[in-house]
Amino acid sequence: MRAYIFCAAPIADYSYLQKLDFSDSLIICADGGIYHANALGLTPHIWVGDRDSCNVEISKETKTYFYPTDKDFTDTNLAIDCALKRGYQEIIFIGALGGRLDHEYSHYCLLKYILEKGGYGTLLDAHNEIAMKAPSSFALHKNGKRYVSFLPFGDTVKGLCIRGLKYEVENFTLENGKVQATCNEFAQEDTAQISFTEGYLLVMRCEDGER
Repeated sequence: MRAYIFCAAPIADYSYLQKLDFSDSLIICADGGIYHANALGLTPHIWVGDRDSCNVEISKETKTYFYPTDKDFTDTNLAIDCALKRGYQEIIFIGALGGRLDHEYSHYCLLKYILEKGGYGTLLDAHNEIAMKAPSSFALHKNGKRYVSFLPFGDTVKGLCIRGLKYEVENFTLENGKVQATCNEFAQEDTAQISFTEGYLLVMRCEDGER
């Protein structure tokens, strides 16, 4: 089951979201993320926040969880817990990239939190699709984003194998503090096979935006 969490980072153009199917998914807004849901004509199932970035009336159809501003967890973290407690293991974040850099980086950290809770998260905007993986083998399918980059998160990634991209490696070590596996691309094949044995791996699917 899939949940969408709307965060409050700015979105200039909603057209990239038209390809998403929100039906049969749980829609959660983290505080000011409700502005994005409203712009898309969506009524969220859940709203979570402290209203420091939300000043609109919330539909009576929406379950609301109000928290004080002084709290131990961010609104997005609380929204994640709402999804996981209801059995939603796949979580897609909208409005989580851009805006304040501390907020954006906190969302990278929360990708690891979701993995540790048995789920899987993706940060999405018009030009980027960012996920985090625990040690595993997985396939990457060509999706229109030109570049594929791999970065260690928090520690060294060991045993990295990349097959099916322009630059392939076997049993490679990605050291924390070094940039060693960015700007790869699909070559002849439409599917790549990735595996690694230790660490947490950021998988970034990106394309150039307008300048």
